Amino acid sequence: GDGTVAEMLWARPSATVLGIDVPPVIGSSSAVQASAAARVSLRLPPGMIGTEAQDALVEHLRSRVPWGLRCEIERVAVGDPFVGSLDGPAFEAMKASMEEAFGRPMTTEGQGGSIPLCNVLAETYPDAEIMLLGVEEPKCLIHAPNESVDPSEIEHIALAEALFLQRYAEA
Repeated sequence: GDGTVAEMLWARPSATVLGIDVPPVIGSSSAVQASAAARVSLRLPPGMIGTEAQDALVEHLRSRVPWGLRCEIERVAVGDPFVGSLDGPAFEAMKASMEEAFGRPMTTEGQGGSIPLCNVLAETYPDAEIMLLGVEEPKCLIHAPNESVDPSEIEHIALAEALFLQRYAEA
């Protein structure tokens, strides 16, 4: 692709195979398999519509089924991307709290975005500031085998949350 690393990682849709059912390596034979199944996740950046993106992925997959084979696609769920705001009194209280707890300027990073509950909350409470926090240090390998979190990260986030509650209550 082209563009910045951030654009390539977070500003475009991405499809991920979450699981696949085929015979395991141990005990497999040199034969064409009668069937296979996969679970595919589609993550969307802001500005896309979930149903349209899902339709495009389904059409893409169906258009590549080799001759003589059948493809069945079961749609499990669909959600639109969520975009939070970096503005408002809650965000300012969180920013100050994070900077105090971690002892350095806060940075932001675009990621995730396909949490349908956030859109429901934003529609139900349009004046609410919705912020998502994840305890993740650079080596945590989130959502991967052997993931971990540095205990100091938990300590800093707990302090930041306590400072936020104090600051926001005073605002």
